[in-house]
Amino acid sequence: MVVKPRRGLEKMHSFWMDVLPEPGAVFRLPPEEESHLFRILRARPGETVRLLDGKGGSAEAEVRSGRELELVSRRTAPVPEQQLILACAAPRRQKLDTLLKQAVELGAWEIRLMQCARSVAKPEGASRWQTLLREACKQSGNLFLPRIEVHDSLADALDSLADARLFFGAVRPPDAPVPPVPAAGRSVFLAGPEGGFTPEEEAALAARGAVGISLGPWILRLETAAVAGLAVLRTRGAE
Repeated sequence: MVVKPRRGLEKMHSFWMDVLPEPGAVFRLPPEEESHLFRILRARPGETVRLLDGKGGSAEAEVRSGRELELVSRRTAPVPEQQLILACAAPRRQKLDTLLKQAVELGAWEIRLMQCARSVAKPEGASRWQTLLREACKQSGNLFLPRIEVHDSLADALDSLADARLFFGAVRPPDAPVPPVPAAGRSVFLAGPEGGFTPEEEAALAARGAVGISLGPWILRLETAAVAGLAVLRTRGAE
């Protein structure tokens, strides 16, 4: 007898549930997720989907009739030893939306939006942030939903990161070695606004022992520097 693979296993779509059921449970998705699965994707009985809860939990469920699903398996990933944090001045809303999703794709554990002295925009769209982060988790497979905090100043952000290793973008000689990134604990990449950090803010970073890492010889946009810096920490921390 030839056993055919269940539909959906080759390319499973991911859906969000704040609390994952126990294996064997029969349930329905939250309204928006249910609509996406059955009205847009036109799921049929026997297809398999992935569920995420943003706290390290993931599961597989099989579609049944009547818009119900049955949980097949569930697992929980351990909290990562290395927790990468992005702390940056907020870009304008549309660019911020993109930046939030890219930070999730790079595995940011937390996202801190700062109001710096030279900031030209304030964080906008807070009502949409959780939706954007969840969509990015589903798209990328990141099992942990980042927390977002907003700080009135760089100093306020630094006070809340007293136990973290700090890095920021800086122009360094081409042959300068990239400083080591701890494989465990909290590491932060700080990105200033388009006009850069002020001398006072740079002094505050130096006082906290922040380490400059090169992102190339050119002047980068805020959102480019933020993503590039986070990627450097991710890459160096994995070595």
